[in-house]
Amino acid sequence: MGNRQGKGKPDLEQLSRETLFPTKKLDEWFRFFNSRFPDGKVSEEEFRTIYREKWNSPGDATELCQHVFRHYDRDGNGFIDFRELMTALSASVKGSFVEKLQWTFKLYDRDGNGILDRGEVITVLTALYKSRDVENPAEKANETAEKMFSNADDNKDGKISEEEFVKHALVADASIGELLQGF
Repeated sequence: MGNRQGKGKPDLEQLSRETLFPTKKLDEWFRFFNSRFPDGKVSEEEFRTIYREKWNSPGDATELCQHVFRHYDRDGNGFIDFRELMTALSASVKGSFVEKLQWTFKLYDRDGNGILDRGEVITVLTALYKSRDVENPAEKANETAEKMFSNADDNKDGKISEEEFVKHALVADASIGELLQGF
């Protein structure tokens, strides 16, 4: 779980350098985190509860939470610790537009191979649309993925690299912009 000081408290100065969050703010957040999760970790079930509280999703966010949780749980131990949470939030909140795109790409890249295939995109989009209570979420996900692959798959190999993803998002490809909403 990374560098630790004392009972579960990470090195906040180092974390501040890694995340660009001020040390004082990290300390405040750590105290809150520690009061809510004294064992220093968030389970997937607890994460879903927090997601529902924070984003008030109109639909069923269960599958979407699974994808986001997997992305936050960098060490794959089935829990999110404070460092993982702050690192993920830093990329999605404090990062540049390109860093946010890269973070989103990795969320959709379920197998972690650095390439998006239609199945990965459709799976995560379907979960996103379900969480928003969109009518016919699988159909909508297929339509969005079709537009995205038509526009962003430059070499027509049926896959989208991170470079293609970022390039097309920077030129305002609406299908990729849709992937960014909700994270």
